[in-house]
Amino acid sequence: MKTIVAAAFLVLPLLLAGCGDSGHSRPAPPVTPDPEAPEDFTYQATLTRTEYGIPHIVAEDWGSLGYGHGYAFAQDNYCMLITEIIRASGQSLEFFGEAQGSEDTDFIFSLVNNNSEGQLRERYLSQQPEYILELVEGYAAGYNRYLRETGVDNLPDTDPDCRGAHWVREIQAIDLWKYFRRIQLQGSTDQGIVRQAILDANGPGEGNAAGASAQLTAEQMRQAFASDDKGSNAIALGSHATQTGSGMLLGNPHQPWYGVGSFYQVHLTIPGEYDAMGAALKGFPKVAIGFNRDLAWSHTVSVANRFTLFELKLNPDNPLQYEVDGEFRDIVPETVRIRVARPDGSMEEREHTFYHWEHGLIVSLAATAAAIAPDFVDLFSGWPTARGTVYALRDANLDNLRGIEMWVNIGKAANVGEFAEALKVIGNPLFHSLAADRHGEAFYGEVSAIPHVTEAKMADCVTGINTVVRALTNAAIIVLDGDRSECQWGVDSDAPEDSGLFGFSSLPSFFTRNYAANSNDSYWLTDPAQPLEGFPSTMGFVGHEGRQQNLRTQINHAMVAERLAGADGFDPSPGFTLASLQQLMYANRVWGAELVLDDVLEFCATLDEAKVDALRACAVLADWDRRAEVDSRGTQVFTEFWKAISVGGSPFENAITDQSLWREDFDPQRPLQTPRGFDIAAEGNAVRISTALATAVAALDAAGVPLAAPWGEVQVLPRNGVDVPIHGGSGSMGVFGAISAGLDQGGYRNIRAGNSYIQTVTWDESECPLAEAIITTSQSINPESPNHGDQSELYSRKAWVDMPYCESDIEAARSGETLELRE
Repeated sequence: MKTIVAAAFLVLPLLLAGCGDSGHSRPAPPVTPDPEAPEDFTYQATLTRTEYGIPHIVAEDWGSLGYGHGYAFAQDNYCMLITEIIRASGQSLEFFGEAQGSEDTDFIFSLVNNNSEGQLRERYLSQQPEYILELVEGYAAGYNRYLRETGVDNLPDTDPDCRGAHWVREIQAIDLWKYFRRIQLQGSTDQGIVRQAILDANGPGEGNAAGASAQLTAEQMRQAFASDDKGSNAIALGSHATQTGSGMLLGNPHQPWYGVGSFYQVHLTIPGEYDAMGAALKGFPKVAIGFNRDLAWSHTVSVANRFTLFELKLNPDNPLQYEVDGEFRDIVPETVRIRVARPDGSMEEREHTFYHWEHGLIVSLAATAAAIAPDFVDLFSGWPTARGTVYALRDANLDNLRGIEMWVNIGKAANVGEFAEALKVIGNPLFHSLAADRHGEAFYGEVSAIPHVTEAKMADCVTGINTVVRALTNAAIIVLDGDRSECQWGVDSDAPEDSGLFGFSSLPSFFTRNYAANSNDSYWLTDPAQPLEGFPSTMGFVGHEGRQQNLRTQINHAMVAERLAGADGFDPSPGFTLASLQQLMYANRVWGAELVLDDVLEFCATLDEAKVDALRACAVLADWDRRAEVDSRGTQVFTEFWKAISVGGSPFENAITDQSLWREDFDPQRPLQTPRGFDIAAEGNAVRISTALATAVAALDAAGVPLAAPWGEVQVLPRNGVDVPIHGGSGSMGVFGAISAGLDQGGYRNIRAGNSYIQTVTWDESECPLAEAIITTSQSINPESPNHGDQSELYSRKAWVDMPYCESDIEAARSGETLELRE
């Protein structure tokens, strides 16, 4: 890397109109129109808030709908979006400095977004329907209006904070498109290990970046490719599974609680054209998970392949050329520069050179090899490698900005058939999709951007050392031969043109009047009664056909089966009601404990008195209720025990696949009932379990957490000086309602992700959907807002918010005056 020092620091003056309010997230009072002013408005929308700060925006056109949404969102979360736009523009070091910026992401997104702004407009925005462009333009305009009214120095004091910051500015629609693009790449180019591989490719004659191999660990690999706490559950119920005969849906995404990927509740209406309510990803102008008058839908993260690698054979006389079918093609360097703010206020400039091949970027696998197979590092180092090659990346989502239109069309769908039609543009970057409708039909589909690589192609085109890469990574990383054109991605007639993706007809899906459920394993057992089989591992390498399922998948299907039989104690009648679906959601059973704790406690009875810490754990676990309720005592012990017993597992799986630990091994003929129990007698297992018990106690003692304290005093969400108790627990140990939080001093006080926006939806004979939901983080990041922690407290009590959809219900739940927005 080359460093260039600038002589002076950058100052960005910001001219703002208006003096603004106090920064609260309540709507400003209506502005009385000037009777002399013309009534030719670009944007006109009404904004009505109901209880808990939920905005309902009504407009007559798409630009105005975006305008109202952008304004309402800014009232609650202004600083969150402007901060992420800076990051998506590759300017985090320029404005936030070394402490809060990221050199890696700045280089990547300066390449992907900043340097290709013209390409973004020409190649992507020119393909968008006009109404989608208007929607995004309007969102930016509404967001900017809030800034003009409030003023940068009067912005609320939030986390993240941007009050008075010199980098706060009005945004343009192109800024939002850059942000959307970063979200689209979360499962591929913007994964930490992929960024590392891209940045490690330093050109001919160079090895991987110095020290890079030490920066990637097996745990980082697991977080990138597995999906236990950051994943989601969804259950779509058809008429045969409900007591009323109407469809029913539970949406339970496990998304981040802060920043990129977090949710915002909203209701968006263009009368007669679009009327969708639910949750939007923060900064996005459409409803992502939600419902309308006749349909409800949700998504879960799919761990399918979003990219593949190619091994390119280099020209021995020119390391910037590679061979395909006997002909040489060029590798093209491109240098990107970023600005970095120094502590003294001056600026320095840094640069990095990337290398393009015809389908993407050149990468280095040296750091990845060091993390998972250190003995093979030398085979992947250098340009060229020992085999005279380099590795290259092709990303399924690099050219995918089709999602906004897709989700808008989902919101328009009147039944699951139309829902499936909306998915066919393949704009979904990385999710399973589940839906149910008023008429009692349900749908499941793994209809997302997946490289068109079949099992036959992998058998032919994954050769040599690359077969080892595939095996060691559970097919998470696939490397194809790059010197044969037949090894490039295939073509489906119903896929987007030149995308190299599978089309709808090739992807797993089904319609049903029974049920579909997914908890981040593959498509295989979405309905155990009709397994989806015969699809390549590229469509879901975690939990693929015949492979072990994660514990949330097991408990999901177990709880559904119990409810369909009326055997769960919720309701003696078989089949679901909205109430029993909500009880299932909040049951907080720990499936891992149900599988193994009896064996562990039996083993505890044999422990020597010298095993003091292990015995302390045993005493607490013996009295524990095996749940993650706020009043459960001992959940923290099992949480840390499970974490310790799981060490050493594959970073590319969502389950403990070491069969030596289990008393009953995984059986692909009984995939939801196995494995189970711990084999105490097997060699090494007694020591392993005893050590894990002691490790759990040591970790909790070091953090100052009493072993038998109520879970609601240990796992909390701090809000304005109050610790809100949070039920649920680690998805990896089989808690359906997953919460992802590391152990810090005093407990699990820094929740990263998990239960986020949860919705339950059904219908009766009325026109209005019956929908109740909760957003665990509440609506606003502003500590002074009444909507900063109100729904968090409801979640703590297992309460729900009625989602007023029809006009009369909105009026009955209205909070404050309706605001007329015009510009």
